[in-house]
Amino acid sequence: MSISLGAVIYVALKPVFKIYLILGVGFLLAKYQIVGVEAARSVSNMVVNAILPCLVFNKIVGNIQARDIKEIGTIVLSAVILFALGGVFALMIKFILPVPKKWVWGVIFAGLFPNISDLPIAYVQSMGTGIIFSADNVDKGVAYCCIFLTAQSFMMMNFGMFRLVGLDFRESPTDIENSTSFSDERQHDDQQSTKDSDDSKSIKTDKGKQNENDSALDPRYFNVTSMGRSSSLSDNPIEMSDLHSLSESDLASEDQLDNDRPQLFRKNTSSIAEQGTSDGSTGAKKTYSNMSHNTGSALYRTASLTRDASNANSLASHSMQANGVRSRRRSQTINDVISEYSVADRVRTGELDLRRPLTLTADIGEENTALANDELESHTSASDDETFAVPESDTNSMHLVKTATNKSLRKMDTWFQRHSLGQLEYVLINFFRPASLGALLGIICSMIPWVQALFVNTYVHVHNAPDGLPVLNFIMDATEYIGNACVPLGLLLLGGTIARLEVKSIPQGFIFVAIAMATVRLAVIPIIGVLWTNKIFNMNWIESDIAKLVIILTFAMPSATAQIYFTAFFTPMEGPHLQMDCLSVLFVVQYIFLFITLPFVVSYTLKVDLKY
Repeated sequence: MSISLGAVIYVALKPVFKIYLILGVGFLLAKYQIVGVEAARSVSNMVVNAILPCLVFNKIVGNIQARDIKEIGTIVLSAVILFALGGVFALMIKFILPVPKKWVWGVIFAGLFPNISDLPIAYVQSMGTGIIFSADNVDKGVAYCCIFLTAQSFMMMNFGMFRLVGLDFRESPTDIENSTSFSDERQHDDQQSTKDSDDSKSIKTDKGKQNENDSALDPRYFNVTSMGRSSSLSDNPIEMSDLHSLSESDLASEDQLDNDRPQLFRKNTSSIAEQGTSDGSTGAKKTYSNMSHNTGSALYRTASLTRDASNANSLASHSMQANGVRSRRRSQTINDVISEYSVADRVRTGELDLRRPLTLTADIGEENTALANDELESHTSASDDETFAVPESDTNSMHLVKTATNKSLRKMDTWFQRHSLGQLEYVLINFFRPASLGALLGIICSMIPWVQALFVNTYVHVHNAPDGLPVLNFIMDATEYIGNACVPLGLLLLGGTIARLEVKSIPQGFIFVAIAMATVRLAVIPIIGVLWTNKIFNMNWIESDIAKLVIILTFAMPSATAQIYFTAFFTPMEGPHLQMDCLSVLFVVQYIFLFITLPFVVSYTLKVDLKY
């Protein structure tokens, strides 16, 4: 079949327009705070733990058979070559161009892993119009995309390569020394301010609590930052004990409320409410999710419980509402993403051990799987400790089963550690991630013809249900129904992620690094992909046109946007976010170029390689 060049260009451009339109909708949803960071993470968890496994299982079982084992092996080999090529080019860029020392592993990770989840699947699904590919061919192409995605997921999560991003956040001895000296200086300042306080009795009462929260109350940390601007609350001298001393009788009327309002809230109400809590602190993150609409009396009852910067910002917002002023909702930025995902403090203190598997039912786990179970059991068994006391109603048979399971897991863990097989344990446990499990079960079912025939019609005869369909066909219907939501939700989340990117400072010469990475990722590697695909096609390692297109298309993808969340996972709350600034520039440049390079690569593939 031969079609005109104009038709080929249109076929190649149409999916790009659709993808960028969905990205734009996601961009607007994030910009106008319709979907916040916490909601986006919840949707992401739903996609990773339910929707994506259903899509992968359905497409693999429905479109791949045992006779396709050669093509599956070729796709896995192509994925490994793609990762290796990206890593080699990233190393070359690192040695040639001025890559920041604090982002060396970041540029390597960006070279290693492309975005081979939502974008290629969305592109392939858009081509099932019948002009070039039929719907069955497109479904098979999506199955090949799922194989690529599974290979990358195993590399990132099962083999723990996402931890490469964290190597940029290792503290040098100088950083540790400076941090220690600054902590000592801050402790000295707190002691001096305690001695100079007018209300020594109140300070003495709250001294223990102040020591626990000195990082939140210290003027150098007690600030609100937005778009590179800072508003320090230390400019407005106010002691938290002043808030505690207020009584409800002082707040009886609206006029008295306005007169008695502390100087902090009279001066900085506007700036605090407008700037928000973009410094990414943990306390600030909770402010927006727990903000209430109480009146003036409730305002100061809340103020009496204030212990950190988060509640101070909440008080400022409440004081605006007491004056009848409606605050404007602030657009969330990358700092809010860092606030949502960051576990840097827990990694630094050893509370979270990255050598052990993380929580399996999360996009990025915040707990160690085995350690969390042990900790839970130890807490529930400590009945003499009020903090972890468990109601008697909860100690049922299910709890006993869970306890026995935890003991078995501990024995298994002890065996692996005794034989120095911790890395093997890490890989095996991560196979129980829903995404990995869905792919693994799909491959197993598709490779056993008699099992596959229970789900779909194949060349193997198995008795069907009374309706003439395979006995387990209802599972295929359910997984297809759920899996269809994967790509739209993924693209919307991607658009929202791009919307929250911001660049506070660009390292000198880094723009050349970003342009070089975009050139390699979107121009050089696709050329190698075309040459590689033609070679394996001539060797009959792959036989279908859709397999050829999928491999070339995957070689033309930009860097994986999952790196944003991995970077936020390791980024400390305080201090400059150099790694995020670099990522922001990198993705902005790549997605600008992608609009041009992707249609060109597909048009060339369709017209020259596939002879349409």
